[in-house]
Amino acid sequence: MGMNHVWAGALTGPLAAAVHAHLAGAGSAAERLWLLGGVVLALSGAGVVALAALRGRRD
Repeated sequence: MGMNHVWAGALTGPLAAAVHAHLAGAGSAAERLWLLGGVVLALSGAGVVALAALRGRRD
């Protein structure tokens, strides 16, 4: 069971069925791509916050 199952367990209804079907058929490569996407998103968010903090210091 991967980390994707943590948030998928909170879903209900037809959406939950679709998510569970997708995760069940996903291989380890697909899971790694999802995790890589999450890391990229988190680092991008951290970069935006850092740039905003630097912009505030320059003024």
